[in-house]
Amino acid sequence: MKAWLRKIDRFLLPRGLKEDFSPYVWLIYMPLFFVPVFAFSNSVLDKILTASATVAFLVVYFHSHWVSHNKVILHIVMTIALGTLSAFVTPSASALFIYGAAFCSRLRPIKYAFSVVLIILLWAAFISWYWDFAWHFSMPALVFSFIIGFINIYQSVLSEKKQELYLSNQEVQRLAKVAERERIARDLHDLIGHTFSVITLKADLAGRLLDKDLEKARQEINQLETISRDALSQVREVVSGYRTSDLLSELANAKHVFASLDIDFDCQFENFDNMPASSEDLDLYLSPKGNKELAIMLRELVTNIVKHAGASKVEVIIKRSDESIVLFVKDNGQGFGKEQSEGVGLKSIQERVSALKGYVKFTNGPSNQGICSEIALPLAAQVEAPNI
Repeated sequence: MKAWLRKIDRFLLPRGLKEDFSPYVWLIYMPLFFVPVFAFSNSVLDKILTASATVAFLVVYFHSHWVSHNKVILHIVMTIALGTLSAFVTPSASALFIYGAAFCSRLRPIKYAFSVVLIILLWAAFISWYWDFAWHFSMPALVFSFIIGFINIYQSVLSEKKQELYLSNQEVQRLAKVAERERIARDLHDLIGHTFSVITLKADLAGRLLDKDLEKARQEINQLETISRDALSQVREVVSGYRTSDLLSELANAKHVFASLDIDFDCQFENFDNMPASSEDLDLYLSPKGNKELAIMLRELVTNIVKHAGASKVEVIIKRSDESIVLFVKDNGQGFGKEQSEGVGLKSIQERVSALKGYVKFTNGPSNQGICSEIALPLAAQVEAPNI
């Protein structure tokens, strides 16, 4: 039963919605449209028309979740048209006007969204006056369309601002990690440089003392051991808590690299229950080693694009399937021939993927324009599962 419901859900709504169940929750107001007709009207024609309008609205409603912001205006127009025609049958058609106003929260820019809500209100007022519809239609259509429309737009803007703030905080955290890594690198340089200088001097002195003063040479060698142990301990302290590259950090790095070169960059996550916001979130899907290796391979692909592709647009898609995490990297630059496909960098990627029991594929785009790199690694659950 659950599998059957899941298939219906995937058919009706796209994956990756911020709130998976909210589209179903908002349909709770639909009975206000068709129930009065079936409960109080004796006209079979009215019931047929209302049922048809309900089905048509549901098609428009669910399809609106699949389109981009600039195309949802068509769904608003169709919803208002259904509401206008249904108003000749039942005053409860005002519910469709409210839904149409609610859809306006997805329009951009914000001024455009508010303008469309005002147009809906003016249209509801006009048809109420021109055809002398009952106040049972006009009052809810005007009052609730105004309230729901403006509140939804406000909440949508507030949500976007929160998302921008969240992304900004994530970027600050990433930059803080980069600064910490640079500090560690400087500390290691100073520590190792000093330690190896001392070790070199001590080893040279011990070598010269072997033929002159054996006991003194032994002391110098013992000091070498002490210095080495102290240096190892200090190195461990410096790098304590330091983590190697991860995929999300490399995506952020790629964004900055391409932005500095005026290359359009877009990154999308598909089929994830929630968009990964940290390495810990991504570890739910990828093993720590897979996360690290995928980051290294992404870095190599970014380097190849910057050096050789001459691209103006790069798209990265990270897609989750039932068995693997797939990284797609596409650019619109120069494709490659056989000699480029056998380069050291791409061979290194193939070796890394093979070691992790994944697969990799490099293909030219249409007319040899651009390259599509596809890298798949098994999910963490499959990597950790014992062999039976």
